[in-house]
Amino acid sequence: MPRRQCTDSAHMKAWLRHRFTWRGRGAVADDPTADRASMARAAAFMYASAASLSLIAVVPPNEPRVNELGIVLTALAAYAAVALFLVVFDRLPIWAFYVLVVVSISLVTLAIYFDGHSESSYALFYLWVTIYVFYFFSWAPAIAVMLLVGGAYAGVISIRETVAAGERWLLTVGTLLLLGALIGLLRRRMQGLVSRLADAASTDPLTELLNRRAFEAAFDSELERARRGSRRLALVVADLDHFKDVNDRLGHSRGDEVLVRTSGVLETGKRRIDTLARIGGEEFALLMPDSTESEALVATERLRNLVREALAAEDVAVTMSFGIANYPDQGQTADELLHAADRALYAAKELGRDRAVIYSAEVDDILTGSASWRLSHGQGHLATVISLAEALDVRDMGTRGHSQMAGRYAEAIARELGLTPERVERVRLAGVLHDVGKIGVPDAILHKAGPLDEEEWEDMRKHPVIGSRLVGGSELEDICAWILAHHERPDGRGFPKGLSADEIPLEAKIIAVADAWEAMTSDRVYRPALSEEAARTELMRCAGTGFDERVVEALLAIRDRATRSVAVG
Repeated sequence: MPRRQCTDSAHMKAWLRHRFTWRGRGAVADDPTADRASMARAAAFMYASAASLSLIAVVPPNEPRVNELGIVLTALAAYAAVALFLVVFDRLPIWAFYVLVVVSISLVTLAIYFDGHSESSYALFYLWVTIYVFYFFSWAPAIAVMLLVGGAYAGVISIRETVAAGERWLLTVGTLLLLGALIGLLRRRMQGLVSRLADAASTDPLTELLNRRAFEAAFDSELERARRGSRRLALVVADLDHFKDVNDRLGHSRGDEVLVRTSGVLETGKRRIDTLARIGGEEFALLMPDSTESEALVATERLRNLVREALAAEDVAVTMSFGIANYPDQGQTADELLHAADRALYAAKELGRDRAVIYSAEVDDILTGSASWRLSHGQGHLATVISLAEALDVRDMGTRGHSQMAGRYAEAIARELGLTPERVERVRLAGVLHDVGKIGVPDAILHKAGPLDEEEWEDMRKHPVIGSRLVGGSELEDICAWILAHHERPDGRGFPKGLSADEIPLEAKIIAVADAWEAMTSDRVYRPALSEEAARTELMRCAGTGFDERVVEALLAIRDRATRSVAVG
């Protein structure tokens, strides 16, 4: 068979299945989501059945009063209505189905008229109309249709008047009304049951949030909407910290209370357009349409603080960690985005919990091995952290070299101050690693062109603690201490502990000056590089307050020799 003929045959079969296969939701007609196909098929079935029975009824000999031609024409009109509705139902407005019902009442009334007497069996077809309208229509239009049926039947039996016409009308119409009411009640009760079953299948029974199954369906819908509209979509995955301790120490009932309270805080704190779900034991997920990763971070930080405040009175400290991924930057599919958000959540846990982390492709592979290097504390761990510092150079400044240059300056200063070769090498290493904790600082802060506000500074001040924790290990305890203290100041106004003067390790003072010199003489998002003379002036101005005087003198001596060497050369 030619390919075109096969294609046409397949299209015809698909068309026939669409119109004649009984499927659909069977929604109420005046509902915007009404399934026109189900309504059209039900009407076609009743029309065709009534027409066929009418034609069969006129085959045997009938009384002279029966207008057989009229009944045949009525049946043919019913067949025509069947054909019309099956062909064009998906292009008709919903009001056309009300017209269909009026036509059906008219045809039944005509059949009664052509049958010649008010006791006609064709009045049973009013029953089919009643079933149809009370099943598919809401109460108001269904009652209106029954009034129309009552009027039509009253008219036809008044023409074909008999002694018991009034009694027959009352019994017929009353029976139809009662049956219709029963069908309507059963229909709506069934809808309620289906709705409750659907809710149960998609709702977490403890928190009453969406469960994982419903979340995945919502995720697919939101992702498709974002894809079609070329919009962004943020995915946030969250996990309660130390939740196992709550269950172990306080019992599972108390753990359930914490989950319920957490879900309430998240539900109240999210936007109305966001979708929140409980997707695991203590794990939640949030879809944020039309949100960039920075906007998602701001919203997530607010939720994190709300959860921490709400659970602050718990006997076991409970906080929440968040991982953020964004479509299309960190993934094109649901699986890719979930993987990215999970990796970011893992990073948040590794960085000390109670924080939000945006997924970063540059550091994902590095964090994959974090558990192993925490166990080994050896060269693999050190190489991993150095790679992390190099990756952060790209993320923070957009250029490579800051960590390595800070390490070289720190090495030169340490040598100038007469430290042993072993200590010089460790100071160089600390200089390379000093900013590794910025992995826990949001991109929006690192890349901000203007001054930071107080909340942003609060996040920035955490990076020495994070860096010290990341470096970890018994073989690197001294380097951890130097990284932790490299933002302390001689005047006691530094962070994170507010150490002063001799409380600050010399090596940390060296790293501070090396970091400042490299930063001042390099381009930054918030300013161009300073000239060497301007940088020297700034260092000398801060000597004794922001920086150790002896370390500043050592760096300037190194720079003086470098300048003389260039001049001589």
